[in-house]
Amino acid sequence: MDDSTRQKISADPVLLSLPRMENRRFLLTLGDERVLVSTGDEVTVRSGVDINDSWDFEFVMSDDAWRKYRSAVPPPGYNTAQALVANLGADIVTGDRLCWAHCSPVVERVLQILAGKSEPPAERSARLPETSRITGHYVPVTIEDTTYRVYYETAGSGIPLVCLHTAGSDSRQYHHILEDPELSDGFELYAFDLPWHGRSNPPPDWRSRTYRLEVGWYAEAVLAFAATLGLHQPALLGCSMGGSLGLYLASRHGDAFRAVISLEGGFGNPRRRVTWTRHMEVDHSLFLSTWVAGLMSPASPPDLRDQVLWEYCQSGAGVYNGDTAFFATFPTIADDLGPAKCPLYVFSGEYDYSSTPEMSEAAARRLGGRFILMEGMGHFPMAEDPVRFRDFIAPVLDEIRMNR
Repeated sequence: MDDSTRQKISADPVLLSLPRMENRRFLLTLGDERVLVSTGDEVTVRSGVDINDSWDFEFVMSDDAWRKYRSAVPPPGYNTAQALVANLGADIVTGDRLCWAHCSPVVERVLQILAGKSEPPAERSARLPETSRITGHYVPVTIEDTTYRVYYETAGSGIPLVCLHTAGSDSRQYHHILEDPELSDGFELYAFDLPWHGRSNPPPDWRSRTYRLEVGWYAEAVLAFAATLGLHQPALLGCSMGGSLGLYLASRHGDAFRAVISLEGGFGNPRRRVTWTRHMEVDHSLFLSTWVAGLMSPASPPDLRDQVLWEYCQSGAGVYNGDTAFFATFPTIADDLGPAKCPLYVFSGEYDYSSTPEMSEAAARRLGGRFILMEGMGHFPMAEDPVRFRDFIAPVLDEIRMNR
């Protein structure tokens, strides 16, 4: 490692923007190379270790993993440090795992710089219009005898289309679709924040509750929202946990929907729930910014990927953890699901290791839906790369329009 790389790390604006950390040391083993990283008032690195060195944890990448990570277009599962953990197993981190959770943003950024991937985007992509056509509203929605003040945004006119956001985020993920008059032509889009998320309120006694998303409660929330607004047989578009719920609704309540579009929908993945997203000693927002980053495609515009992460950083403490409980229980419920009772379209991005293309295809096949693979795309297609997503979703929206 040369002096310019060391200087780049010590002066990196992303690393400098992180909250001050305790003095910690960790070792990056990158094939045959070993890099000792120290944190504190600044992040410093040096090559190699000697007999007197010590460290809190070690992050180990084989020659093959390091080569794939450094490639211009890394394959799925090798695009970020956290993707490597999910793909290769937790054993690539040894030592103090709490310290690793604290330092995960540093691990991520130092690896990016060492691999030559740290350059900022040249310009913003997929700009939203200066004058928005979106309008926002609040409406009372009663779910299991509790009434919540629910925020939603709407745009367009025609067939109602209800949009469900991903775990730990909110309906801002659909802004690019709501702002696209051609894509949404013939549809009146409704994107709402589930209670506990975004601009919707939690219950009044939220401080004495541990939030945990249940399938039945979630399904009732969607049906109650549509009923409150008087939406007759809307179409449904959900992503991640919203996509998985879409599978459930298509099977159990398909007669209430014109069609269901499930993005990154599968029958659950318990491995997405990790302790560090609800832990008193870990800043969940910073940890989440690395945990979900690996689900996105390296081909997606960097500024849009960063916007996805910003929205995750704003979620309430423990909300993502509670949402991912849904994925842990969903597999047992999915065993009892019969064929979809309405047209069902299941999409999956190539870089999604939460609900892999194989998982989504299996779900579509079991419920009698149509599977669409999105090559080169990630887990948040409508938010991380709306321009390319347009090519995949437009034919399905056309089909739903024609069958109105």
